[in-house]
Amino acid sequence: MAEEKKTSKKAEKAEKSKDTKKKSKKNPFKSIASFFKSVKSEGKKVVWAKPKEVLRNTIIVIIVCTIVGVAIYGVDTVLSLGMKGIKSLADKESTSVSQDVDTTADGDTTQEDTTAENTTEAAE
Repeated sequence: MAEEKKTSKKAEKAEKSKDTKKKSKKNPFKSIASFFKSVKSEGKKVVWAKPKEVLRNTIIVIIVCTIVGVAIYGVDTVLSLGMKGIKSLADKESTSVSQDVDTTADGDTTQEDTTAENTTEAAE
């Protein structure tokens, strides 16, 4: 008797697993339809804002976006002017340094040429 119960339980489990396999192969169109039905039922549960609230919130968002945009523009302009000023100072300093180097280099060569000429004249 105990063996019959075990065998019958195994048979029942096998039948149930076959049934669940058949049930799991649903028609995809039915599952899509049930999805949209649930979306529609959830949409009915939503509490929608009144038009006045929507208009007020829209105006607030536009004002805040404008203020933030102007602030970003101001900071960008100040930083751009600052960078241009730094660049112009760097160009002026590098130009004056290169001119000084060229002047001293020319002066050194002139002195060397003069010394070389004096040495040549003295040797003759």
